[in-house]
Amino acid sequence: MITREVVIEEIRKIPESNLEELFKIIRDFESAEKIKSGPGLMSKLRDIKISAADDFSQTADLYKSGDDNNE
Repeated sequence: MITREVVIEEIRKIPESNLEELFKIIRDFESAEKIKSGPGLMSKLRDIKISAADDFSQTADLYKSGDDNNE
């Protein structure tokens, strides 16, 4: 596991001329983490409700072709 001290040591190796760019990357990363903290994709997918005929999973091909007479 990487510790804070290891990260700080790596940052110390970066030339002064690149610190502004690194700072922007850190801020972007921090912003992305705030966005990700909401409900995850799987949680959102579980909330999706599909309205279809009771036999839709068994007769999907008929519905797809436009022949929904179930004959």
